[in-house]
Amino acid sequence: MSNLYSLEKYDRPSVAADAVVFGIDSIKAEDKKNLDRKKLKLLLVKRGEEPFMGSYSLPGGFLRKGETIEEAAIRELQEEAGVNEPKLINLGVYSKPERDPRGWIISCCFIALTNTVELSTAVGSDAESAHWLDLEATDTDEGLSLKLHDDGMIVYEYSCGRMQSDKLAFDHGQMILDAFLKLRDEVINHDMIFGLMPEYFTISDLQQPYEAITGIHISPQGFRKKVIGKLTETEFFDEAAAHRTSKLYRKA
Repeated sequence: MSNLYSLEKYDRPSVAADAVVFGIDSIKAEDKKNLDRKKLKLLLVKRGEEPFMGSYSLPGGFLRKGETIEEAAIRELQEEAGVNEPKLINLGVYSKPERDPRGWIISCCFIALTNTVELSTAVGSDAESAHWLDLEATDTDEGLSLKLHDDGMIVYEYSCGRMQSDKLAFDHGQMILDAFLKLRDEVINHDMIFGLMPEYFTISDLQQPYEAITGIHISPQGFRKKVIGKLTETEFFDEAAAHRTSKLYRKA
């Protein structure tokens, strides 16, 4: 029986894994009467090699022999940013022929959810350093506005249905937009918001990120009614303010 298939007959691309990593940071309130503020963050690395040396990009790298694509994504997150055991969600495959100036490279992209852990970069990694940047989402009459800030400098901005500024490497700006839209949909329609929470949290801890991601604002009473059936009350309290304590919950 003749061999109908031979690898030599087909061109073979390189395969990479990239990750859009979201986290929630807690900003301490100056006044003890107020609650700490929650901010949505995105993890980027500064590239230490060409192409795009010195530019921000998503953490990621090439698939190695014997790895699954998920294992490659997890390894790259650990090497480039020190992120361990992230929750991975498939985002999509990016395969435009000229997406990478080095050649024909297909990227399998994931959404990753984690706490805003302290970051580190392994010696020998192609990333120079890893950073949490502020991610700001605003809904206007013209549609969604999405911005990435680095100490006030706009690294990335999407609004009015198009990219206004994109200083990121490769096609990572498109990946970030796609990931945020999927995150928003999953938070509204499913329970992805809990992937951004620590084991124990207050209802206010949950509401602030929910509103930041979805653009939907609900009264505290209305939000409590919306989520209480998905929570388990614990015996613990958070000393959130000088004049009160807040009950801690976990996902049911």
